[in-house]
Amino acid sequence: MTSPKKWAAETARIIIESRSLYTRTTGDPFYFSSGWASPVFIDGKKLISYPQARNDLVEMAVERISAAVDTASLDAVAGCELTGVPFATLIADRLAKPLVLVCKQSKGFGRLAQFEGSFEPGARVLLVDDLATDGASEQVFRAALQRAEATVLDTFVLIDFDVFPTDHACLSLAKLGDIIGAAKADGSLGQSDVVEIEAFAADAPAWSRLHGGIGAHGGR
Repeated sequence: MTSPKKWAAETARIIIESRSLYTRTTGDPFYFSSGWASPVFIDGKKLISYPQARNDLVEMAVERISAAVDTASLDAVAGCELTGVPFATLIADRLAKPLVLVCKQSKGFGRLAQFEGSFEPGARVLLVDDLATDGASEQVFRAALQRAEATVLDTFVLIDFDVFPTDHACLSLAKLGDIIGAAKADGSLGQSDVVEIEAFAADAPAWSRLHGGIGAHGGR
């Protein structure tokens, strides 16, 4: 089995080589839907367009999930609308498990109104998304699964920022620090970018507040 360090290093390489890492260390930062401001953004949507990278990420994801979750007891894999869906689909296929898609909003009536696909009450489910910033989006999807009477065994993301306050930990292949460390080592980031991003990573809520975003979970 590949080690966590190798998962992180390989994931970082894929992010950098696919040019999925973006920075704004001067001017306006990135503003996430949750309200946080950030000098760095990872575009997970790009990753599905690179077959080899996509395959490598899914293989590592299956290894990571299998090391942490009893996949024999898993009843379904649930993909988060929208960018979690391609990876959830591929992971479900590799694990030979049913797939369901969790929608952001209900599209009908009844227990499964917020889902594409089906699962029985009490189903044990793995939630999959591409990345987590503060985990707020994943909490929304977890809540939808719980309302539909599923048991969420765990949440998996390719990349976990792991710099903002969150109520739920995620399984992941890499953290933001792994991506930034790799970009710093191979010269993908200039020194001024490195200084600003490292200041952000050291205290993301304070950096966010200073740059026009929220400074605490749910407020300024």
